[in-house]
Amino acid sequence: MYIIAKKKDYYDGVAGSTGIDKTIVYDRQIIELERDEIPTEFRKRGYYTKENNPLYLLSNASIKKEYHETYPRGAYFIIGFCGKLYLGWKFYSFKKNCEYNDYENINTLITYDLDYIKEILEEKTWYGVTADQIESVLNFNATDWFRKFNAPCFVYDYDYGRTHLDEKYWRSDNVSKFIINPLLKDYEFYKVFDSFQAFQEVSMFIGGVLGKEEKDIVEVADKYKIAQHGFDKWSFRKMPKNEK
Repeated sequence: MYIIAKKKDYYDGVAGSTGIDKTIVYDRQIIELERDEIPTEFRKRGYYTKENNPLYLLSNASIKKEYHETYPRGAYFIIGFCGKLYLGWKFYSFKKNCEYNDYENINTLITYDLDYIKEILEEKTWYGVTADQIESVLNFNATDWFRKFNAPCFVYDYDYGRTHLDEKYWRSDNVSKFIINPLLKDYEFYKVFDSFQAFQEVSMFIGGVLGKEEKDIVEVADKYKIAQHGFDKWSFRKMPKNEK
């Protein structure tokens, strides 16, 4: 597989040991979707309803009281990788010898260990049973999204870019991000697939699943590439004139 990218990911070095197959090309442009482009399954329906979209339910998960001192905050993220969804959690804690009000001095633990996640989280959320909501993520069929975005991976990060633990910085839609072709090293995805496995999975997925319907996929995905390069609907036409 031949990778075109401005930034390196943790599995890129595998090509040096296995050789580069230029018949399979991964143009890894990092693209952040606008809010109205995010799949509806990740969106909030309303503030006062318990009937919310299936992949948004874990937004209300909370940490058990006995773990509050260890992890004052936490938030989930969902990685789509080569046809499947993977659930991860970021647990935030203060650095050693840190004053409690030093909100910017934090550590982040990233884990995909579902038993550990269930141990730390309350058994129920506003939307129902936590374990059931976790299973709904893992069993969700996201095949169409990979084809729509013409990409082997994406991430929905409910708490993107947290740098402090201040109460005022609440987990909300304002800090949620949906990114196509993210850097998986930022989410320590090597805990799920090592570098060789990740490289092989991506190569097979692009050459197989995405390659089968390449013509249709590219037509849909072009608009995301155009937006990522800073163009808009007026870039190749004249702006309308204001008529008095």
